[in-house]
Amino acid sequence: MNEVHSHLHDGPLDIAGFLVTPPAEHEGGEVLFAGTVRNLHNDRAVSAIRYHAHRSLAEKQLRDIEIMGSEKFGVYLRVAHAVGFLEIGEASVVVLARSAHRSEAFTAARWAIDTIKTTVAIWKEEHYADGSIAFQ
Repeated sequence: MNEVHSHLHDGPLDIAGFLVTPPAEHEGGEVLFAGTVRNLHNDRAVSAIRYHAHRSLAEKQLRDIEIMGSEKFGVYLRVAHAVGFLEIGEASVVVLARSAHRSEAFTAARWAIDTIKTTVAIWKEEHYADGSIAFQ
């Protein structure tokens, strides 16, 4: 079972913090995916992003993704997403998958990030360099 932790964090995520707990002795494969705020989206210059969430629902959905992914792929899985204002280069989402072998860790990490992007109650407010804002 995954350790108890918050899945939503105000502000950017600390990527290194996900690696503080060492892998279990049987976990030879470790995959860390971090999504960061980039400066360009659809050929438009981005200056920052603000993430909004239905907090209680998003927490449950992220916890469920960890549980489902752990069971489905037989891995240790931890996920987190930032909420609030983030600047270019700051981490907005992190997925950590550990398993006995790299294949399962890579598969679980990809499944987790894809599931987060399509199912979790988190919305993006992009701030563009020209001063305009778009909700996604």
